[in-house]
Amino acid sequence: MRVKLNGVLTLRAGVEESSVHISERATTIDVVEALSRECGPQVRPALLKGDRLRSDTVAVRESSESIQRLSSDSRVEPGDTLRFQFEDPDQQLYA
Repeated sequence: MRVKLNGVLTLRAGVEESSVHISERATTIDVVEALSRECGPQVRPALLKGDRLRSDTVAVRESSESIQRLSSDSRVEPGDTLRFQFEDPDQQLYA
């Protein structure tokens, strides 16, 4: 699975783009855990608070069929691209 981080999240996590191996029944959280194992322990707190996405972090699945906003427990597919974006308090996304 391809993973991309944008804007402030790139600075927080120390990674802009990576590929991770996930299982067929993986969730958004599983992707963050795999990315953290590959790129370092700073990734998890950059994207998660406990077992949920941080309130200022949005996960978006980009597949050949659609673009869809995901929650922390949403299922993802190995061929998808998962993009994490920063969302400010005014609900504006920053790419």
